[in-house]
Amino acid sequence: MSAQLPTYIAEVRGLMESKMWIKGCDLRHQVRKAGRRLPRKIRRDMRHLIDASRLDANPKLARMVNDDQIKKAHANVVAYLERLDPREAMWTRILNIAASVALALIVVFVLVLYVLVQRGFV
Repeated sequence: MSAQLPTYIAEVRGLMESKMWIKGCDLRHQVRKAGRRLPRKIRRDMRHLIDASRLDANPKLARMVNDDQIKKAHANVVAYLERLDPREAMWTRILNIAASVALALIVVFVLVLYVLVQRGFV
């Protein structure tokens, strides 16, 4: 039985809320909401933490929890989440939206110009 597992889970949940703005009733819901925003290896490590917490709830199954694997998974997840910058993610999202709008406007302008040339107005 891992005594630090609830602490690990609470720390990861707090980082998910503060760094990625993902809230949920437990870690499983937060990981599901994050989806592909998390790399595959980090999702796998979070799955180890979720499975360990489920096993840890049952005293007979708690012996199946591999403490070394849990510590390594926790270290990987925390290292990834601490590197994230919420402000940079927000600006990246804003710039992606602005670039999409600009591309759409350019395409519309080119199409309107093409139609005007074909009809002989320009």
